[in-house]
Amino acid sequence: MIYFKEAVTEIAKTINGYKVIVDKSTVTVGKADWVREEINKYYKGEFSIVSNPEFLREGSPLEDFLEPDRIVIGVEDEIAKKIMSEIYSKINAPKVITDIRSAEMIKYAANAFLAMKISFINEIANICERVGADVQRVAEGKGLGKRIGPYFLMRELVMGGHVSQKILMGC
Repeated sequence: MIYFKEAVTEIAKTINGYKVIVDKSTVTVGKADWVREEINKYYKGEFSIVSNPEFLREGSPLEDFLEPDRIVIGVEDEIAKKIMSEIYSKINAPKVITDIRSAEMIKYAANAFLAMKISFINEIANICERVGADVQRVAEGKGLGKRIGPYFLMRELVMGGHVSQKILMGC
């Protein structure tokens, strides 16, 4: 988070006219308010803040950037909405345009849901070890369900930004 704060301070000190400041980081809900306050310490002109969270999978960030499964844009005004809509106009993906706090929360909710799926399969793996079941086959059979899908059904030693070891099905 220190780099985020440094970046915001640098923007605040150098802004010289209307700009759209786009946050692509995973931040706490309401962080845009802090960004606005920080910029207002140095700059008194007009600017817009946008929350545009990334949904990049480990191992395929370029593919996910070029062909996203969704685009979330949190805006506070029509100018920023128009600019961001134009930026993403040629990308064929569902777009959710909402308020900033909802965009920030969408990212948190997505991360929490994925963490829950990983925790779940880790617990299933523990049970499989106790009862002598093959967790890879269990994950495969479970993942074939259309309402479930195979993604994030791998046992992992760590949840979060970096996974140290994948034992089951890859994404």
